[in-house]
Amino acid sequence: MADERRIAVLVEDEASVAGAIAVALRRGLSPGPGEDAPERDAGPIALPAADDDAPPIPLRVERADVAIALDPESLELARRASVPKVVALWPHLAPWDAEIEADLVLVAHSALVREAVRRGVPSKRVVVVGPVAPDGWRAPEDRAAARADAGLEGDRPVVVVRASALAEMDLAPALVQLSLVSHDARWLFDVGADAELARSLRRHVPGYGLDALMFADGPEAPASYARADLVLGRFDGPEASRAFAVGAGLVGVPPSRDRLRLAHAIETAGVARLADAAPTLAVTLDAALAPSALEAARQASEALDAANGVARVVAEVRALMRGERGGAALAAGLPAGLERLSEADRSARGRRPDPAEPGPDPEPTAPPARDDLDAKVDAELAALREKLGL
Repeated sequence: MADERRIAVLVEDEASVAGAIAVALRRGLSPGPGEDAPERDAGPIALPAADDDAPPIPLRVERADVAIALDPESLELARRASVPKVVALWPHLAPWDAEIEADLVLVAHSALVREAVRRGVPSKRVVVVGPVAPDGWRAPEDRAAARADAGLEGDRPVVVVRASALAEMDLAPALVQLSLVSHDARWLFDVGADAELARSLRRHVPGYGLDALMFADGPEAPASYARADLVLGRFDGPEASRAFAVGAGLVGVPPSRDRLRLAHAIETAGVARLADAAPTLAVTLDAALAPSALEAARQASEALDAANGVARVVAEVRALMRGERGGAALAAGLPAGLERLSEADRSARGRRPDPAEPGPDPEPTAPPARDDLDAKVDAELAALREKLGL
């Protein structure tokens, strides 16, 4: 018998990668073959979050028994609607920059548990479900055949590049780095829905001697990622989930300063290989494109099993509905357990730390110093000029 409680799957931008995951969750929460259909208006629903300028809450959200929110705005909507049970799903390797008030927080990697606790979530309410792939995103049965279908025959490695990540670094120097990679790779640029970025690539890429193609969001996107050995982009962006979905390795551009600690944890876990600075991106890519590194990255990506992420999320939501997860949600700002408001009368020296407390953050470490960075860049530019016959 299908569960008759109403489940709202909320996402602010239905056209985003998170929106595609919301669609997959709706499918996963629907009754399977042989199960009874839920009562009228009792099944899973997917609705966009309301804008602040449109305060009325959609009726079906008010009537939901459980809400799964894929972004902070949707979480706020669910709380304003007084939905009895609220689940926050972090679909990427990125924490939300907001205080989290939820009965359950589902994260893509264990490195994010600490980030959730830092945002006010008791550790017992944080569950690692791994990455979650949208429908249609999975590894091909025969990657070589998938490439041949697109005219990419041969055994040269294929790298999908999230173009917006390079643009954030500064496009021209980033293209110089790609041109300095010693491996004879093919580059497939993902421009998403950014037409101006596509025009910029048409102007600039031909001058760097790259074997490059580009594609946009739509039917070509899943097929293009499925042809890749590596995906280059932000480790905490949606391209990471796409890489894991198709069994490709992930190479991250230099992380922002506020993500250094998380980036270190992700790299140490073997989930991604990250460049430490823009002038060394070519070195990082060369190391990642070595045959042994490609095989290790493929195995690490496949082990994350993003294709079955929806099933894991559904299982945790069902467990919450049965009372097996989390507990009564605390209003934002309320203490979890005993919270000291003043200094202890006695010295706290020797006090055993609470393992659930995140504790102070270590100071982010700067990239390792280089003796002569200017000379290194000059040498790279000289190598590029020689390669292009200038």
